[in-house]
Amino acid sequence: MDDAPAPAPAPADRLAAAQAMIEQLRAQEPPPYQEGQPVPRVIDVVGRRSGMPRPFGVNVTTVDGHLYVCSSTRARDWVRNLLAAERCRIERDAPGGNDTERRPVLVEGDQAARVLAIYLSASGHHDPELPFAPDAPIEEIKRHVHHTAVLRLDPPQ
Repeated sequence: MDDAPAPAPAPADRLAAAQAMIEQLRAQEPPPYQEGQPVPRVIDVVGRRSGMPRPFGVNVTTVDGHLYVCSSTRARDWVRNLLAAERCRIERDAPGGNDTERRPVLVEGDQAARVLAIYLSASGHHDPELPFAPDAPIEEIKRHVHHTAVLRLDPPQ
């Protein structure tokens, strides 16, 4: 038996998997938000280079009544697009299945560490790019928040 890790999927495979996930999320009723619980959503953002819509599937976590998305790295395209955008749209997010407009805001320091700790604890997901263990104490997480991305999705101004 070969214990070598499987090769990373090719870019076309990753795009196909991402598109399949978006289609799956769009086909099901979005679960309601619950404090401290990640729920899947499709978010649309304009591409920073293409200017074209770039939908992506992601977990949105409510913390203290605010919506957040988290990533182990700021290098992901969806993160870079959100950081460059002034607005994004969460699909079928409001009562009646309407979309909501949001303004992505990068969060740092204690707040980012706290949100990451809540998200990681509730999601049970471990991203290999995460520079700390998912159950790390907040002080450990805080040392790495400049590499991770925590974005609060505020209502537009």
